[in-house]
Amino acid sequence: MRNLLTQGMTPRKLAATVALGTVAGIVPAFGVSSAISTAIAARFRLNIAATVLVGYLVHPLQLLLMIPFIRTGIFVFGLSELHLSLDEMIALFRADWLEALNKLWMANLAGFSVWALVALPLGGLLYLLLLPVFRKVLPKPQEVVV
Repeated sequence: MRNLLTQGMTPRKLAATVALGTVAGIVPAFGVSSAISTAIAARFRLNIAATVLVGYLVHPLQLLLMIPFIRTGIFVFGLSELHLSLDEMIALFRADWLEALNKLWMANLAGFSVWALVALPLGGLLYLLLLPVFRKVLPKPQEVVV
């Protein structure tokens, strides 16, 4: 499996694949990380399977970072505070489910916006940190003697 995922990958492409998969894997919205990973990996001709796999491997980070992204987005965009405890969410849906959906949608959109602001610098930093590691770890391409 390791050979399949790294087949024909240069250190640059592997570093880009891992950085992209990591950044796309922490998007604070369920169900879109695979689509984002696939689209961007296809656009930059990276290994799609490896990119999606990295996204799945960092999935626990997505769950850990979702609330901080949403809270930061609420603060940055000046939205009304959204209480995220289960009891308060249930009470909000019982009172007015359309208003509850609207608040959750706006909070999630704010969290996604914060992720979008952080994604490019984080991806670049990961790429720069991983590139020297992969240059040392990956085997050197063999020269073709004619």
